Amino acid sequence: MAQSYRLQQRRFSIAMVCDFFYPRLGGVENHIWSLAFHLLRLGHKVIVITHAYKCADNEYSGEDDTTIRQKSKRSGVRYLPGGLKVYYCPFLPMVDEDCMPTFTVSFPLLRWIFIREGIDIVHSHQATSTLANEAVTYAAELGLASIYTDHSLFGFNDIASII
Repeated sequence: MAQSYRLQQRRFSIAMVCDFFYPRLGGVENHIWSLAFHLLRLGHKVIVITHAYKCADNEYSGEDDTTIRQKSKRSGVRYLPGGLKVYYCPFLPMVDEDCMPTFTVSFPLLRWIFIREGIDIVHSHQATSTLANEAVTYAAELGLASIYTDHSLFGFNDIASII
């Protein structure tokens, strides 16, 4: 019976949006990857949208003992193991790898991704992620379902935590 239920489940196209994702490592990043991986295993289409990252330079020795430096940048579309598609968008990061708030500049690119990928649900992560906050606003404007997950330890018992 469980198998027949699984066959009747609707498959969703889900966009996970956050400023914080691989190659940066942390709790939010691991949560997004893990949730995306398990949703993919259940048969849903999942993509991650984040900003481009400048990675540390890679150094290695060549055949003739010369040092080779390789600059690395995560930008464009990449696939992680397990078939997870990641859009590393060309948005300007500020402090702590958080995108600069634009409120409208990111709309054309995010709209294009949502339409191209046939997104049904936009899942934004983290209160301090401006990209996630903008994406959930755009989702409402485009008539898409949205989910917001706050990973912070902020409380709601005083005004300083809410602002």
